[in-house]
Amino acid sequence: MRAIVRVYLNGLFRVAGRERMPLRGGVLVCSNHASTVDPPLVPAFVPRSDSWSMSKAENFDHPFARLLFVRYHAFPVVRHTADRAAIRRSFEILRGGGVLIMYPEGFRVPEAGLRVAEPGVGFLARATGAVVQPVALVGTRECFPKGGRWPRRVRIDFRFGHPIRIRERRPDGRKVENQEAADAVMLAVAEELPEPMRGAYADLAALRERLAGVSEPA
Repeated sequence: MRAIVRVYLNGLFRVAGRERMPLRGGVLVCSNHASTVDPPLVPAFVPRSDSWSMSKAENFDHPFARLLFVRYHAFPVVRHTADRAAIRRSFEILRGGGVLIMYPEGFRVPEAGLRVAEPGVGFLARATGAVVQPVALVGTRECFPKGGRWPRRVRIDFRFGHPIRIRERRPDGRKVENQEAADAVMLAVAEELPEPMRGAYADLAALRERLAGVSEPA
């Protein structure tokens, strides 16, 4: 994947903030998801070789596809459910000091901006105490839009945000709810995106006020 990007996109692909990502310990990498190119792209440019990705269970239906996804360090999750097997595997990865890559919106968003994150990512971040590494992808939708047969040569920005950690409780003692934690994760992603791409997380000031104390710098 790295070779394809460097040859095909050449100077159009740019990575920023890579030095922000912790190189040791459990890290939950969370990214926006606007294109089918995102799932192979993110693991290729995360500076850790011990990364695993959640991928929708349908991708593992065919034996050859299953082999391909497993070799690319992916495991299945039944989307929009409390998939116990996927949750257990996620805990194993993060508590074992590995990297787990997730897309908090729960599906590819082919148009407009960010959608509201599902609470599952908030649960994992809160329950494991892992560092959350936000990643913002800009330009992947234009590179490989829905229905496209071949990627276009357009600029893509791969931005690492500032790592955070989700608290169990706010400083005033209130318990952090899973949806609040998920929103705090997506706020960190939104802060690295241009305004038109922020969608449900466009009002950064209001979100920072509402989610004050939910997260802290890692």
